[in-house]
Parts: sequence; C-alpha cells; structure tokens
Amino acid sequence: MMNQPHNLYPKVVLIGRTNVGKSTLFNRLTDTGRAIVSPHANTTRDQNQAVVHWQGSSLLLVDTGGLDMAVFDPLDKDIQAQVAKAVKGAAAVIFVVDNQADVMPQDRDTAKWLQRLKIPVIVCINKAESLRTQQAGMATFAVLPFADHVACSAKNGSGTGDLLDLVFSRIPVVATRIEDQTTIQVAIVGQPNVGKSTLFNGLIGEDLVIVSPLPHTTRDPHDTLLSYNGHLYNLIDTAGMRRKTKVGSGDGGDLERLSVNQTKAMIAQADVVLCVIEAQRRITHQDKAMLDYIKMKGKSFILVVNKWDLIPNKTASTINDYMRYYGHQFDFSTHTPITFISALEKQRTTQLLDITQRVFDFQNHWMEQAELDGVVRQVLYRQPKERRQGYADKPKRKLDLQSLTQTSINPPRFLLQTPRPKNVPPAIIHIVENLIREHCSYEGVPIYLEVRAKE
Repeated sequence: MMNQPHNLYPKVVLIGRTNVGKSTLFNRLTDTGRAIVSPHANTTRDQNQAVVHWQGSSLLLVDTGGLDMAVFDPLDKDIQAQVAKAVKGAAAVIFVVDNQADVMPQDRDTAKWLQRLKIPVIVCINKAESLRTQQAGMATFAVLPFADHVACSAKNGSGTGDLLDLVFSRIPVVATRIEDQTTIQVAIVGQPNVGKSTLFNGLIGEDLVIVSPLPHTTRDPHDTLLSYNGHLYNLIDTAGMRRKTKVGSGDGGDLERLSVNQTKAMIAQADVVLCVIEAQRRITHQDKAMLDYIKMKGKSFILVVNKWDLIPNKTASTINDYMRYYGHQFDFSTHTPITFISALEKQRTTQLLDITQRVFDFQNHWMEQAELDGVVRQVLYRQPKERRQGYADKPKRKLDLQSLTQTSINPPRFLLQTPRPKNVPPAIIHIVENLIREHCSYEGVPIYLEVRAKE
C-alpha cells in the first residue's frame, strides 16, 4: 500500500507574485538550500515541499511559482494550476509581498482570490531588513484585507521567528516527527524530457510537478515522502542534465547550470539513484557521463528504461537485445538492475520501489566473517599448483592472502590483508570481488576492495 506521510502534517503554502522572495523564505524556514533563488522570473515552477519543525510542532511548507492572475502564457497557466492545487487542503497560506515595492495590482488580485478560499492567510512583508523598513512595510500593506501581518527578512532571517510563531498559532498542533524513521533517499535523474517528472508524479499519485515537452521545465529538486509496504522513501525529482556545450548563455544558461549543480548535490545525498533513459533513443555521451558521475560518487543505482510502450513489435527476445546493447554501451557490473517501464502508462513503476528497497538493503548488508574466510580459501585454491607451492620454472613469490574483512557499509568496503600488497595482481582483486558477489549479489551496489599489508 502506498501513501504520503507528509499528509500527517498541516500544509502551509507560500504564495505571491514573482520575485518577492518566496524561495529565499522557503530555504530560510526549512533550513535548506533546496529551492533555487534567482532574480529571473518564474525560476520556481512546481511545488517544492519540506517539513518545518518549530518549538515542538511541525508543518509541511510548500513553495510555489510566482502567481500572476492576469497572464495567459501556457507555462504561467501551468504554474497557476499548480498553485491552485497546492492550496487545496492547506491549513494556512503565507502571502508573501515585497517591502521594496508598493502594493501591486497582482497583489490585490491575489488577495481577492485568497479571500474566497476561507482559510487563514498571513501576510509576510519580505525584504524588511531594518526596524524602520519593517514599520514602513506594515503601514503600506495594511490595505490588504487580512488581519495577520508580519514584516521580516528572508535574506538575513530577522522576523522569521515571529512569522513561524504566528503561523503555528493559526494551524493545528502536530508534533509527529516521521523523519526519525529510516528514510531512503531516492533521486530520479536523467537527461531532459526522458520522463522523470512523469515517473515522479506517477509514483506519488499526484501531479506535484509540471510535465511539459519544453526542455528544462523542472529547475528545483522536488521531493516528497512516500510510504510503501511499511518503508519510507523520499522521492526527489531533479532537473535534466545536459552536456555543457548544450547549455546556452545568458539568464537561461545560468539557471540551467544552477539546476544541474542542484541535481549533482541530490545525487551526492541519495541512497539510491534512479537513472532514467529513453528506450527509443540510442545511448549518448551524456548518458555515459551521467552514469560515470553516479559511479564516481559511489552511489547505488538502477537503470530505468522509460517509454517502453513506444517500442513497436516487441517479442520475447526484445528485452534481451536491449540488455546486451546496454551491457556494451555502459561500463557497469552485471549485477546492476535494469528495469523497463512506461511512466506514462504506469507500467512496472511500483516495481521500482521494490527494487529500490532491495538495493538499499544490500548496501547496508554485513557479510558473515565465515563467508569472507571462505572467499580467501577459494582464491588460494584456484591458483595453479606451481603458483601455490612455488614450483614454477621461474621463481615466483607465493600468493599469501592473510585475511578478508568487511570494514563498512553504505557502500560496502572490504579489506584484503597480505604481507606483500604489490604482489596481488588486478586479476586476483577481480576474482575476490566476484566471489564476494557470489555470496551476496549486492545488486545495484558498488563494492570497494582495499589491499593492504597487515599492521
């Protein structure tokens, strides 16, 4: 069974026109750098969520895109739809306005719309860095038809404690901290338009992020907690990663580079990475570079082949043909899980969570010492007789493996001790790794073997 534990918390939504500082305030209140902050309009496009804990209580804070009720651009309409969806079931709204500007027509339009919602609205007068500007802002925005006003600065943090005090006084008190449970961090990565956001929305059962044929629609990483079969997952949708030469110049290029840096940060924080590619496209240099980056970070990953429904005339051997092709194109272990899905049709998408759980369990698995002792015996037994006994025509140093132990998990690391580490050839290291995986497959998990002299 699948559900969203975030629903246990009262939802509070940040709303306001473009560039009033909603994302800066979101980062300040949640103590994260998750939302990209930029002076460019419509940097935030989807719902960005995080839990806020304050004075023993908790809420779910939702950042939204800039709201302009009078625009007709298709992307702006998508943002408006996301904002309208975000406020459904909200316990309160933080209406963010800009203290460095006067009351704008968009502010008045938004205020009229919020009045119709019949939920508590707290006006947050942002960019008030001093007592004088705070007092001026309170006077300027007193014309808005709401009783609760707080002046603060998301940039330097002044007044944000007063804002949280007021917000928590207007919503139900919930002290549950589900984050204390083990939560598996799952990052969904891939090139633009491979279906990451469709997969993300399908798994959580809600259109939390905008799906569009326009490249780089997703900019911020978006995450939500999901409970499935008694386990907790934090699913993170990320921006598409393109080659640097494909990233344009100017404002759009700057934002894309910020998005890609955020994606890399999410990969570094993830427990398991879902690397999404398209079934109908050939593997590109960027696909390989992305896998190389994931492996460089030592991350467990699953190769997710999306849009499998678009492959015509499939037979029983079609998947085998694709598996061989990916095996030739990518330099990864045969133990890497590859799954073929259709995010749009929701084919085998739930199965991804089962595989993710299996991979997570493997990366936290400790092997029994008796199994590792057996690996050493097998390696020594497989050596040619003359190598084992030192009877070769040309004298060779005897291969002496003293012990093999596991030193850590996540990722699993092993220590092979020998009097002469330089005498252990790469082929022996490869054999040891294969024998370890015969005892425990470590599906989707990189394992590391260090050869060192016994101290």
